[in-house]
Amino acid sequence: MDTPVINLSARDLEKVYEPSEDSFLLIDALEADLKVLKAAKPVMCLEIGSGSGVVIAALAMALSDHCQSYHLAIDIDRDACKVTRGTAMLNSVDVDVVQMDLLGCIRNNCVFDIVVFNPPYVVTSDEEILDAKFLFKTWAGGTNGRKVMERVFSRIPTILSDTGTFYLLVIKENDPEYILRIFKDLNMVGEIVMERKIRGEHLYILRFKKIK
Repeated sequence: MDTPVINLSARDLEKVYEPSEDSFLLIDALEADLKVLKAAKPVMCLEIGSGSGVVIAALAMALSDHCQSYHLAIDIDRDACKVTRGTAMLNSVDVDVVQMDLLGCIRNNCVFDIVVFNPPYVVTSDEEILDAKFLFKTWAGGTNGRKVMERVFSRIPTILSDTGTFYLLVIKENDPEYILRIFKDLNMVGEIVMERKIRGEHLYILRFKKIK
């Protein structure tokens, strides 16, 4: 997969999370599965919390010559939505961008074939999640770093198609094995498909599918 071109101004960087090792690890995980994803010809693709838009743009670029997929990016922050839209345009791919809080306005109709989520995952106090500075909230994950991501977990089976795949980025402190057990209780099977140690963080990509 080609890494999208991004053009973030100094003002953008004050409010929007700059693509980093976690973003690129998520792209690497998608690239590792790309042959399977292409064969499945996904119709609907979603990124939760798109930030700069680098991940959803990379996915759209990779699939553009193989299927007519619809790509949707959502983010709570207006500036992130604007940057995501700009990243898509800069890389000549179509991505619809909607401002919303996580999956607040997404219907439970099991239509998404690929869902990706790089959530706020850093362990902080719960109060820090409510900090007024958006950039602060892009990484503050509250207790165990799972406070934000856990709001999404129970919704994944309701938005994912029967053959769909959900990719989640977490760190060691989030307890990946615990998260795998949560999804097992939601009738989904998950596994660690990629990991990388960087500057004091141990990153993991978890991949989930519905149990048939």
